[in-house]
Amino acid sequence: MTYRRKNKKIPDQIILNILNQAASAESEVLDHYEGYIREVAAEPVYSKDGNRTGFYYDEDLAQELRLALSQALPALRETLIKNHLEKRPIIVVLGHLTD
Repeated sequence: MTYRRKNKKIPDQIILNILNQAASAESEVLDHYEGYIREVAAEPVYSKDGNRTGFYYDEDLAQELRLALSQALPALRETLIKNHLEKRPIIVVLGHLTD
């Protein structure tokens, strides 16, 4: 059970949703990191002779990780605004406009 997405950039649309405090931002972030959370919360199970027999999934740990990630979003938003948007011009690009 390996879910390796090291250095996978979070999509720009999710960052914009965090900045705009969109209702979907939290679920999008959690969905983006779900594979990582599942990997971190899974621990290998070994038999007495040392062979790996499977994995134990710690749902409590996974839920704690999801909660910590959700609680970090307001601070992330503030940091993004402070470090990258204050006193800088903002360019807005609109795409996929429909009538």
